[in-house]
Formats: sequence, C-alpha cells, structure tokens
Amino acid sequence: MVGLATFHAAIVEITIGSLTLSVLCTIMCLQYSFKFPISRLRFSERNLLTMDRAALIGAILGTIMMPFAILTGTLAVPGNPAGSVLLYNKFVYSGLSLGLWASYVIGRIRMGPGLWKSKKLNLLQVITSIAAFSMTITVASIGGKLVRNESILDLFPIWFPTSNTTVFHPILSSIILLIGLSSIILVSKIGKTVEHTD
Repeated sequence: MVGLATFHAAIVEITIGSLTLSVLCTIMCLQYSFKFPISRLRFSERNLLTMDRAALIGAILGTIMMPFAILTGTLAVPGNPAGSVLLYNKFVYSGLSLGLWASYVIGRIRMGPGLWKSKKLNLLQVITSIAAFSMTITVASIGGKLVRNESILDLFPIWFPTSNTTVFHPILSSIILLIGLSSIILVSKIGKTVEHTD
C-alpha cells in the first residue's frame, strides 16, 4: 500500500508543476499590454492566447489539487503535529496561497481574456500570480522543513518567517473570513462594471 508521504509527494508535484506553468505563462501574457525589450521573447497574438489558456488551466488544476495537498501533507507529518509552529504556519500560508490562486482564477474567468488588454488589470493579474506562487513555494518549503529539516528556500538569505507565529482569536479569524467572503461577493457584483469602464 502507498504511504501518505508518497501520496502527498505525488499530489504536490502535480500542484507545483501546474502552478509553475501558470505563473510563467501569466508573466508572458504581459506582452498583451507591454512591449518586451527582447525580440526573441515576443510572441504572436495566437501564441499569447495559448499562453493565456495554459495559465488558466494550470491555475485551475493547481487550485483544485491544493486542498488535497494540504490534507495529505498534514496527515503525512511524522509524530504528533499538535503544537507544531511549522505546521500552523504551513496551514496559514496554505490558506493565503489558496485564496490568491482562487482570486486569480475567478478574476480571469470573470473578466475574460480581454483583461490582458488593460494595463492595470494585466499587472494586477501578474502580481497576483507571482504573490500566489511565492506563497505556494513557501508552503512547500515548510513541508520540507517538517519532513527533512531542510528546504530549497534555505539557499536564500531572506524568506517568510516560519519559526514563530501569531495565533488569532477565533472571533478575529471569523471577522477576517467574513471580510474575505464579502470581498469575493463584491468583486463578482462589480466585475462587469470594471470591465466596461476600463
């Protein structure tokens, strides 16, 4: 029978691979609104449309797989995970990562491929994908710390703090959750207005 750690590794590879494809293709979609200085990296409109589709499909697949990666990762932690600061931080950063990728997907589906023609929306989408990918890599790095006590981000001098954490009161957490849900509803209501006025 396949162990949880092996199953988790397989799911993480699918998730990270899909999201890496998405963020790279999203960065290339900057060309819809901004001219690239390197001529060899300039793509035709048809190629950019393919990049847009690949970015969206990669983000959707990665976002769908992420909850499974979080669940199997939590179950695969050796020993008693209760009171683990790293595991708590992994859960918090996982939520941030999932939220950012969900906003990327919702924004792209809501606004359509025309959002790339707007400089502001184009930049917002690219920044969202980079921030989401940074969170995803941080989560993966924390997982490496939990299992092997090392991660690829140890090569960098600075990255997100994981050795300490702040625990929010459940009431404050509920308020933050309500703000997030309200933001999603608000954006879905005014999405068409933003699209037409830009």
